[in-house]
Amino acid sequence: MSSLLQRIGWLKRDEDGTAVVEFALILPFLLLLFLGSIEASSLITVDRRVNVISGTLGDLVARSEDSINNTTIQDYFTAAQKIIYPYATGALTQAVSLVEVAANGTTKVLWSCGYNGGTARAVDSTYTLPTKMNELARGGWIVVSLTTYNYTPVLGVIFDDVFHLTSESYYLPRFEEAIVGPGTC
Repeated sequence: MSSLLQRIGWLKRDEDGTAVVEFALILPFLLLLFLGSIEASSLITVDRRVNVISGTLGDLVARSEDSINNTTIQDYFTAAQKIIYPYATGALTQAVSLVEVAANGTTKVLWSCGYNGGTARAVDSTYTLPTKMNELARGGWIVVSLTTYNYTPVLGVIFDDVFHLTSESYYLPRFEEAIVGPGTC
């Protein structure tokens, strides 16, 4: 009986397996944290790139002096598309428009081009601008660039839904004149 009590006492004092048990308990949480951080950082990276693409496209078009042709716009679309690399480009859509803002705040699309499924706005249609942008561009023009991306998670373990990322950028033409756009895009 005393040897049984000695063994029970020894088990109370033995801590050799404690670390293994604790590690086994926190391992699932650590794996979720690790995989979740990979997924979240990838999503943040793609969202930032979508914003950069929208800004780059709008800025390039706004730098045009008098006019811009379809070939140049298509080159801008293609160049901006390279920013999303190494992520798939098939889910990336782009559109750019020149919107006239009258002195009373009404808007009218002068021209618009879409790329890779991006929807071009109908010529002479209205374009709802944020209030501050509308006030800033009154009596002039504004270049509107819209980029969307359907992000599919890399691992699909933590997040399994497709995220619809969108960025819209606004730029005033650099030369304070309407940019004559291409006839068709």
